[in-house]
Amino acid sequence: MKTYRIVLFALAILFIVAVAPFFETNISYLLNPASLNILASGQWVVVLIWIGAFSVFSLFLFYPRKRGEWKKYSGVYLAYIIALFTEMFGFPLTLYFLSTFLPSVPLPEQAVATVFSFEFLGQEYYLLATSLIAGIVSIIGGIIVIRGWKKIWKADKLVTDGIYAYSRHPQYLGMGMIIVSWLFAWPTILTAIMGVIMLIVYYRLARTEEKELEKEFGGKYLEYKKRVPFLM
Repeated sequence: MKTYRIVLFALAILFIVAVAPFFETNISYLLNPASLNILASGQWVVVLIWIGAFSVFSLFLFYPRKRGEWKKYSGVYLAYIIALFTEMFGFPLTLYFLSTFLPSVPLPEQAVATVFSFEFLGQEYYLLATSLIAGIVSIIGGIIVIRGWKKIWKADKLVTDGIYAYSRHPQYLGMGMIIVSWLFAWPTILTAIMGVIMLIVYYRLARTEEKELEKEFGGKYLEYKKRVPFLM
């Protein structure tokens, strides 16, 4: 295994260990019916802002030349984002549906997972540590997607340099990071189902893409495939 991969895996493990307590607290908080009135905040302006911000990123799903057909699934991505932020800042439908079956325990005076509060348009908002973590991971994932997209956009040859020297599918790696981070940051029934479906779809698209590249570039791609890992 190459040195950079060992370093990446080590950093990933350290990161997971460091943030695990935040996610554990956050999940218990989100699945506690006692927090329903707190979470049902109806912050629809914020919902629209977040949906708009993540929808702008979806433009990159329309334009990666011919590597894969993932642009067909940009609608699924947008539906995922709408469902995620509607439950996060609008109304937590998952908790509402499960509140009848889940035990309600007293909440602490201040949620342990809350990292800080801020004021926007005259209203105060609280940002959970898990949302901040997912946001940072999403930014990193988005940068990876964009760097991969820039390398293949209008390319008329097999791209093996830049970020493609480290990952055969950087776009799918970046999208996977975004999906998984928000699955843990704000787990809901709908986003969990859609997130898993999207991960499966991107994996299948990556495999289909590789078969097409093998036909197009033959031994050159097979040699590249042996040298560079599937994702990282």
